[in-house]
Amino acid sequence: MQKKYRTLPADLKILEKVILKFPLGNDSRHCTELKQEGCKYICKRRMMCRAVKGSEFRVIYYYDGTQIELEYLEIYYKGNKEREDQKRVGKIWNAKLGG
Repeated sequence: MQKKYRTLPADLKILEKVILKFPLGNDSRHCTELKQEGCKYICKRRMMCRAVKGSEFRVIYYYDGTQIELEYLEIYYKGNKEREDQKRVGKIWNAKLGG
């Protein structure tokens, strides 16, 4: 994927700075909470990728709500895949909640 989308590593670093500042996306409408319980979240956020000249990438990440420690669960190009992998998100969510 990195070979096809050469700007992806740099674009992820920019996105990470935004997520660290606004982990729940209260900075824009480009972030959606997919799952939430207490102060734990799985969020989906649009990401600008300069290689495709648009915010066509989606990044799914886990945020524990108490400390800013991000764990990326899925990154995909919207042109290749319409939605996130719901089974994968559910499986990771259950693991994070200890179930």
